[in-house]
Amino acid sequence: MTETLAAPSIAWRTAQSGLWVASDSSGRPLGIVTEKWVHGFVVTGRTGRHLGTFPSLEAAEAALEESLVG
Repeated sequence: MTETLAAPSIAWRTAQSGLWVASDSSGRPLGIVTEKWVHGFVVTGRTGRHLGTFPSLEAAEAALEESLVG
């Protein structure tokens, strides 16, 4: 039997133009999305792991959120 863990409650905030930070309900950072004007949106997990580059902010946020589900 495989157990699926739920993603933590995630709050997104714009830290500065082109930079979004995801945090859990206690304020602990979960990762970031950085806009690269020509290339798209780059996602970095909380451990510094590169999670990919995506064509939209929504796709980038979804990728980070999916990476948090065990």
